[in-house]
Order: sequence, then structure tokens, then C-alpha cells
Amino acid sequence: MVMPARSMSISAILLLIVSIGTSSFWLFHLANAIHPSIPDKPSPPLPVILIHGYYEDKSVWKDWQKLFQNKTKTFVVTFNTTNDECGSAADHAKELVQIIKQVKMKTGQDKVNIVGHSKGGLDARVYLADNITRDDVANLIMIGTPNAGSPIADLVVQEPLPYIEKIFGKSFASYWLCMPALLDLQTSSSDTNAIQNPNTNYYTIAGSWTPSFSPQSCSEWPIDYPGWIYLGESANDGAVPIWSVESSKQPYFHNLSPFSPHCHQDLLGDEEFKLTEPILLGKQ
Repeated sequence: MVMPARSMSISAILLLIVSIGTSSFWLFHLANAIHPSIPDKPSPPLPVILIHGYYEDKSVWKDWQKLFQNKTKTFVVTFNTTNDECGSAADHAKELVQIIKQVKMKTGQDKVNIVGHSKGGLDARVYLADNITRDDVANLIMIGTPNAGSPIADLVVQEPLPYIEKIFGKSFASYWLCMPALLDLQTSSSDTNAIQNPNTNYYTIAGSWTPSFSPQSCSEWPIDYPGWIYLGESANDGAVPIWSVESSKQPYFHNLSPFSPHCHQDLLGDEEFKLTEPILLGKQ
């Protein structure tokens, strides 16, 4: 049977398309066999900014800096334009704007992670609340942070502070009690109500310390033991109760467990680092 010329033309075109398609298929796979695709290199972990707390300086992070070696870049904060150890959370939050900007420029990353010990967590919370539209902090981890304040700070402000001011003057009282940072630690402080930045994940680590009658159980026994006695009705680390760290007023907090067995001054050890490692090194 002789096919009409039109049918022959259509058949030839279809055959050509199939032929080209088949050839393309094999050429594509042959090219891949010769030059296999290389998987994308995983992104490095985000840089970590470490913020010290009340009456502390950057030296509290010396152990963590060693633990972070060869894992990710870390930047330990010293506040220069305000009183470093005793500055207010509001002033420290303002300075964090430039600190975070500098870290991003140095690392080429558009986001950072922050870890704050004690009041350092409040400094970071205020920064995030004051810059609600910023998305440059991926994760904030607060260790022993009085997110709902500390009754110990309330006690000091109500009783010793007025007495010391009366006897020795306001300048001495401010120096001795590390003002104005002390005021940020009160249960009535506005910093404890800093609003959530929706672009950041918030995590907490609380201490549940049970002291023995040995100075070796806490590096700052003379400070934390009286605090533990005063806060005895609530599980605490000698300075901050667990209920304050985890703060039910902020239901978006993710509480990392188990509780640390250390006193407040010793919350920056290997155990606490291991709790933060999956988050800070991008493993979860």
C-alpha cells in the first residue's frame, strides 16, 4: 500500500523527533557519566556572638571559646560606649546594632546566632524587640537569664540600695551594686516584657543547683549559696529561679533540658555547651 505524501511527511517528522529525543536522552546521561554533578558544599555554621551578664566581662566565655575552635567563628562582646559590666539592657541593645553589623561584614554571613549568659540574654531580647523587623539573628540562647526577673534583685533594690546610698552616697552605691544593670534584673523591669521578634528562635537553659556543704561545689559559693537559701522555695541556680528563666509569660521560649546542675556562675561549662551545640552548629 502506498502512503499518501502527507502521511509520509508526518511519519518522517515524528520519527525525527523520536530519534532526536532518544539521542538527547543518551547524550545527556553520557555527559553526566563523564562529568558527574558535584553536590553543593554545605554552608558553614553561622557566627556566634557571646554576651556576658551582670557584673561580668568577656572572660566568662574562655572555656566556650576553646570548645568552639575549628567549629565556627565566635565573637565575644565587650560593650565600649556604655558601662560594660553594669550598663543597662537598653544601652547594650543599642550597641548590639553595630556589633551585629560588624560581625556580618567580617564573616560574609547575613545572620548570626547569639548566646547570652544571665543579663546578656536580656540585652539580646531588648535588641530583638527594638528591631522587630530585623531578621539577622537566627537563634538566641539564654543561659540562666532572669527572663521574669529575680527576687534577689528586688530584695537588693528595696533594702541595701537605699541604705548604702544614704551612708556612702549614690556614686558609691551605683559602683558597688553595679548600676543601672541591677535594675534590669528586677521582676518589675520592663526588659522582662520585651516582645518577641518573629524572625528569631528563642531557647533557654536553666540551672537547678543543689549545693553540698563544700566550697568546691560552686566557684562563687559565697555569692550563690546565700541566694540559693533565699530562693529555697523554688528550684534555682543560686541567683535565678527556673520559673524566671523559662518564663511562662513568653510561651514561644523553647526550654532545653535537662536542667543544668550548676550554680549560676558555673553555667558555662561542657554540659551547657553540649545542649547548645546542635543549634549553634546547624545540626538541627
